[in-house]
Amino acid sequence: MDCSCAPNAARRIRTLSNQVDCQPIASASVPTLKQQVVSSPTPVTILDGGMGHQLKAMGVEISGPVGSMRRFLGVAVANTEQPELVRDAHLAYIDAGAEVITTNSYACVPKCLEQSSAECANLKNGGLTKLVAAAGQRAKDSCNLRPGRGVKVAGSLPPLADSYRPDLVGPFAENVEQYTIIANSIAPFSDYLLCETMSTVDEARAAVTGAASTGLPIWVSWTLTEDMPLLRSGETIKEAFEAVRGVEGANLQACLFNCSSPEVISLAIPMLRDLAPGLQIGAYANGFCSTKTGSLVGTQGEYRDLTPEQYYEEFAAKWIEDGATIIGGCCGVFPRHIAHMTQQVRCEPC
Repeated sequence: MDCSCAPNAARRIRTLSNQVDCQPIASASVPTLKQQVVSSPTPVTILDGGMGHQLKAMGVEISGPVGSMRRFLGVAVANTEQPELVRDAHLAYIDAGAEVITTNSYACVPKCLEQSSAECANLKNGGLTKLVAAAGQRAKDSCNLRPGRGVKVAGSLPPLADSYRPDLVGPFAENVEQYTIIANSIAPFSDYLLCETMSTVDEARAAVTGAASTGLPIWVSWTLTEDMPLLRSGETIKEAFEAVRGVEGANLQACLFNCSSPEVISLAIPMLRDLAPGLQIGAYANGFCSTKTGSLVGTQGEYRDLTPEQYYEEFAAKWIEDGATIIGGCCGVFPRHIAHMTQQVRCEPC
């Protein structure tokens, strides 16, 4: 992999906010790198990749239709039944360069735990809050094992029903109640709360409302259709942003897209930048095949043949150029992708 600081505008944009020691570029019309650093934009923050798929690669059983509750069950109970494995999955991303890791609590929602016979998931005995807290503790433990890195934790507030299914999103008031429980259970271990894979305007608004009760900074991330920059519900990005911006008491810090194809995210990022000039924006896309993308040329079973170089050069680099300051990966994006992205953004030698 070539991590040199090539003399082109795209590479300078990606590196100038994080690496002052790169060679300045001599040009009569272009300021030197150190001159640009003084007025550089917000440094890029590197997120982790998909925990569920990483845990699957490490031996946790994942089965069932993509996005279904049954598919995530093994990932949820791993927080208590295989804590070392969850810790090691987090460490794989931290060691690859992730500066923010997301708690392994995406599957820690009542509808998923109802399908488990494990005692740790018993909802009547506080299984939900216990598993959410266990996920938070695993993330915190991993950060503590790398004390010099200063890694932050994003506490996940996921869909309460199947992912990619706006038709299954429950009533607003009930969602707020559940999100408030999850938010307050994960907050003690978190630096941010991440309302992720939101497929409808009201789903995101409910998650942000629940998260607001903690006072923590909130990141909200929507999932998009495969072929157009719209929420899975068909609602617009503008409608989604206006809804969360209006949540009273919410410490909204960043807006992102995730669990979507990198191609559609590339269309959506400039739209979000125009809507939210005062907030950080970002993205972490899928590297696996959804139902609609399964026929793409260049796929390998469940996963697209998306190399770390392709993920960065064809997609993440463009997001940065379009204003993203938070980038990472979702389902099917692994530590090797995060490592390459870190090397490129930080202009580090391979």
